[in-house]
Amino acid sequence: MPLALEYESHRIQAGVARWMDALDGDTPEIQLTIRLLGIDAPEMHYPGTTKPSAFDRKLERLLETHRAHFRSRGLREHLAPKLADRPGTRQLLWGQRAKNALKQLAVERLHQRAGGQTRYRPLYLTVGEERFDQHRRLLAYVAPEEKNPEKRRTFNLLLMEAGWAVNYILYPNLPKPEDWERLQKAVRQARHEKRGFWEDELLLLGYEFRFCVDTLLGKRTGPDKYCVDITTGILYKPHEYYLVEPENRLFIPKEHLRQARRAIKGLKTR
Repeated sequence: MPLALEYESHRIQAGVARWMDALDGDTPEIQLTIRLLGIDAPEMHYPGTTKPSAFDRKLERLLETHRAHFRSRGLREHLAPKLADRPGTRQLLWGQRAKNALKQLAVERLHQRAGGQTRYRPLYLTVGEERFDQHRRLLAYVAPEEKNPEKRRTFNLLLMEAGWAVNYILYPNLPKPEDWERLQKAVRQARHEKRGFWEDELLLLGYEFRFCVDTLLGKRTGPDKYCVDITTGILYKPHEYYLVEPENRLFIPKEHLRQARRAIKGLKTR
């Protein structure tokens, strides 16, 4: 991998937790919503509780009604077939299947039978450089606890290997170099072997669906994050992200672009 990635500290935003119980006077038990870091699965609700299928007709006409936001011919050619046939309904279908896959993984990896009872194995959490996202969900890699760290496999990676999630790396939350290689291999193989949602070649990836819906709602004007190909170090403009293979994409929000240019060594402008 040609890029040298440096880590920087960032302000921590408070998360929202639910009170569950008190184990003793200084040990509360709380429930905290976690966003699996570095991956993206098809949406079941967006925005808020709205079902993706509600946007079918408007998404099918998006490139006509909002042509000014999709001036790049290449981007339009990339999105047109994905928007042609009930894109929201397909998003919801695969979102439900991805949810079921995650729940099944939890059963397989966490359930333990002991004394006729089912118990859960403890979870091991590793948080990102930014601790919480805009929805105040904890950003973390989640794995069943293992005494040997070398055997620890995160749900994040397992979902990518099975084709139920694509990598979605947002600067400054950068994986370690060895983790980059694992996720690249996982997504590349799942995509080539058409595992999980990769079976549907015309499915909008989760982040594509969101920027399309946000454009319909006037919240965005098409893709708005710069994209780096981590195999070449080339920086692409937001409307050029599709030129980079999914497993090689590192997204940089506009507000972090200047910082990323200083921090990422070997970065080249296309």
